Amino acid sequence: MAVVPNQPAITLHKNWTPFVQYLSKQLGVEIELKLYEKIDVFLSETQKGAADLIYSAPNMFYLAYQKQKYVPLVRSSHPLQGQVFVRKDSPYLKVSDLKGKTIASVGPRSICSVITRHALLTGQGAINYNSSFSGSTINVAKSVLLGKVDAGVTLDTSVINDAPEMLSEFRIILRTEKIAPHPLAAHPRVPQKLQDAVTRAVLALDQSEEGRRILKDVKLVDPIKANFKRDYSFFTKVDLEGPRQQAK
Repeated sequence: MAVVPNQPAITLHKNWTPFVQYLSKQLGVEIELKLYEKIDVFLSETQKGAADLIYSAPNMFYLAYQKQKYVPLVRSSHPLQGQVFVRKDSPYLKVSDLKGKTIASVGPRSICSVITRHALLTGQGAINYNSSFSGSTINVAKSVLLGKVDAGVTLDTSVINDAPEMLSEFRIILRTEKIAPHPLAAHPRVPQKLQDAVTRAVLALDQSEEGRRILKDVKLVDPIKANFKRDYSFFTKVDLEGPRQQAK
């Protein structure tokens, strides 16, 4: 099972080990947890089909789907939504005010960057802008607060979770449409019987307090069955490559 490196490896190992051990026991097969230091390596490996099971951001799952036809099995029922925010005292009141300005995000391939970039470039009043990559939600927020950039991009839950004390300093000027969150997916070579068993096992975790704690640690809260057409076909119309470089 390959897990997207969206946290330090030591944190991912701690959070995912109980989940993998539970699945191994329920399925009667040994599942090995595969962690990566770099997103690029994770993307390369999943697009080659190296892992039988993957947990990935929606945009990265779609890239793997294009190459390998991974099957989304389960996901959290809580959708993701991107937002663009400015300082409370900023003169920018609407998206069109940010034309040609610099907007910070975590990185070019982060899901918040992808869906907000899509909204900014294709939505009503679409604009061109300069990109700046800050590496983390907190750094994005700090860049906006310190006036290093004109606006920031994040998921609606990220600032709440990572920097709640900063919420009073920001004004949101755009919210994207909501999308399905990270799926747990299986390579087509995994037998259908085993795919179904994974789905049942994950859904069963939601029936106990201990199971819900395990699900929370791997961000599969309130899990439901995933469906490719319903949940992830959105990405057929999205530029997943993003800006080639950030603003000077």
